[in-house]
Amino acid sequence: MNGKPGEEQSRPFLDDGRPSEDDFELTDFDGERSEDLAPRTHYEEHPPPAQGKAHPLLVAGALLLTVLGFTVNTEATAYFENVLGWKKPFATLYLLHSSLALPWLCHISYLRWKNRHIDYRVWVRDYNNQLRDSISTIDAFTTDGPKLIWKAPGRVGGPMDFLATAMAIVTTVLTVSGVSWFVSLSLTTPGDLTAIYNCSTFFAAVFSIPLLKERLGWFTISAVVLSIAGTFIIAYGDTTAEHPIKSDDDAASKVGTSRLLGNIVACAGAVAFGLYEVLFKKWACSSRPMSPQATLPLTLAASALTGIYTFAILWVGLVLLHIFGIETFVMPSPQVILWIAISVLGGCVSITLIVVLVIWTGPIFGSFANVLSVFFVAIADWIFFGLNPSPATYGGGVLIVVGFGLLAWDTFKGDGKH
Repeated sequence: MNGKPGEEQSRPFLDDGRPSEDDFELTDFDGERSEDLAPRTHYEEHPPPAQGKAHPLLVAGALLLTVLGFTVNTEATAYFENVLGWKKPFATLYLLHSSLALPWLCHISYLRWKNRHIDYRVWVRDYNNQLRDSISTIDAFTTDGPKLIWKAPGRVGGPMDFLATAMAIVTTVLTVSGVSWFVSLSLTTPGDLTAIYNCSTFFAAVFSIPLLKERLGWFTISAVVLSIAGTFIIAYGDTTAEHPIKSDDDAASKVGTSRLLGNIVACAGAVAFGLYEVLFKKWACSSRPMSPQATLPLTLAASALTGIYTFAILWVGLVLLHIFGIETFVMPSPQVILWIAISVLGGCVSITLIVVLVIWTGPIFGSFANVLSVFFVAIADWIFFGLNPSPATYGGGVLIVVGFGLLAWDTFKGDGKH
């Protein structure tokens, strides 16, 4: 194509149905720029105003649904693995992370139905132009874009290239976190795993300082400390819900025999999940003040890339695990399929809403949804499996709730400099 690189990249999405050779974005039908798209360089500097905060009631609703989704995911997974006997952790991970494309598919289906009177090609062009404009408001697109995007010499990467590359890295980090959970589950004790993995709140706080340039107030620091303390109390203090395997001396000796290695792997998973939340905030969140509704299209599109990458690539892992006999795939029964669907939908809702919370508030607040779910999962175990919570469960839950209260105050009332 002729013309300057900056001019090519600023054109709309479609161009006689032919992809652009510089970017996987498409150009306009007649090859000319739309009047509403002024010529610009994609890596121009944008002012860094603070991200607008969502209304507390809206955040509370998203947080409630996130905790509910985590609880449903955990309980349903425990049921089809331990009761129904279909224990295929990597396959479960594959289905869960692939499902992250579902909210975006539902969203664009709704948008297409709502604008069904508009020609399909025009609708695609308009949607992608809006998405490209949203991506161009991310500060990291200016600062990290030229280094992050791989392009041939003399080519300029566009917004879509940036989002696709950034989310490939974010997906890798999330996959490391998910795989480490299942690997450590077979090496260490459930108490160690629960306590260490939920320290992702701490790592989210740590990564927020260099990557997001955040200044953490004393309320936030106190909230993180209380949440970690509460998690450890629940994980190690609840002795009333012991696993039946502990009644068998021979079998018990096999539990946690690689505890140190398992704890190291779990710690790596906690670090990866904290990094995942911070990178999503940095690379998939507009740096300009936007209403909560305006942030959703970009959030869902970015999260969908994680699902698409997982679905397209990680099936190779399933095949290799089956070939080497590490995790032999067995077709689940209809009853197991039902509970897998419940588990996957619950996990899909929770992970999607976590990134929504991260964008509306911050990575630390989003991580608290994980921590809060620890207490509610213990309550669900009592309701559905008859495992009575101990005083430690309630004590740890109180610490977590108090910590969350401090963080909520710091987020919506304080200025972050207490």
